[in-house]
Amino acid sequence: MRVLLVNQYFGGDQTPTGRMANDLARALRERGHQPTALVGAPPHAYSSADAAETDRAAPVIDLGLTSKSRARRWSQFLTRAPAVMRKAEWDVAVLLTDPPFLHAAARALARSAIRRPIFLWTMDLYPEALAARGDLGVRNPAYRMLQRLNEFGFRRLEGVITLGERQRERLRAYRHWPGDEHSLVVPPWDHRPLPAPDRTPTGFRAKHRWENRKIALYAGNLGEAHPFEDVLAAARSLCDAGDDSWVFVFVCRGARKERLLQAADGLPNVHVQDYVSPQETADLLWSADVHLITMAPGWEGVVVPSKLYGCLATRAPTLFIGPPDADTANEIRAYGAGRVLPLAAGGDRIVDALTELVQGSTQVEAATDGPDRVAQFVVEHRRG
Repeated sequence: MRVLLVNQYFGGDQTPTGRMANDLARALRERGHQPTALVGAPPHAYSSADAAETDRAAPVIDLGLTSKSRARRWSQFLTRAPAVMRKAEWDVAVLLTDPPFLHAAARALARSAIRRPIFLWTMDLYPEALAARGDLGVRNPAYRMLQRLNEFGFRRLEGVITLGERQRERLRAYRHWPGDEHSLVVPPWDHRPLPAPDRTPTGFRAKHRWENRKIALYAGNLGEAHPFEDVLAAARSLCDAGDDSWVFVFVCRGARKERLLQAADGLPNVHVQDYVSPQETADLLWSADVHLITMAPGWEGVVVPSKLYGCLATRAPTLFIGPPDADTANEIRAYGAGRVLPLAAGGDRIVDALTELVQGSTQVEAATDGPDRVAQFVVEHRRG
């Protein structure tokens, strides 16, 4: 069977959606199917040179969108991808949500394609993200129009794959939701090789001369969904107490990075830097004594951070600061992989949690069957 995977990214080492789509392609190929990826960004835009081509598990149809404007790339992808879908040869399509509303654009513009089975694989939810960010109120006419666009796209979908139960709960509110019997919940995964470093302490820790300090590590995107204020409150609390045993490390990119740099100015126990190379990722993650994940209120189910699954590959526990019913919070509790604290817990409470967590370690093995479960659903599921 010919399976078309449609997403802005595919393969590479920097984008979780691209890695997960590539893993799905590999699982499909191992089952004897023929995956092809329709992508918008050239590999060098999001991947190291050595990983750009060699790790791709399927041939690629590349729209070659090079604009630096995210909105412009989304607009171009939404108009061009359906035209390619209409002409391409495929039996089943899996549409991811980068860009959002792709399922609606495909239904509107790829008229002949809509008669073939189409699955939606949700990553971030829109327009819900616009409401969570404060750009549009839920009663705003523009927000309701985007909701209706989603309604339109849900019609005739063969099935929907979501990243968590909380995310699926949000989608149930749509009138044309295909029903739980036509949906599958598969949490994110991270299948990158992340072996423990040969040396202790790690090279990252030694590079910064933190051999005798404990590291609370936030590694990944620092977007609008991910507050940092609680972490800085903990750092400030330790500074006020004259305790320099911890360093709070942010290895990040994203919309809130500049605000973090400004807010952290003057805190000697906070370190902020850009992403490391793929070759250094394992060394970085294994340097953590405690991993940090944060989520702002209103984002539960709208985003499901994939960074947890890289953290689980190490022996360090994870501290999640955010809504207690978020999918990530539920996963941490299910794995016994750390602690969950509410937002505005206070710097002292966060320090206490870090102190408690660092006294133990975890031996967590995250589920590895995510690509196989998605592949099986796509290949075998048919709406009655």
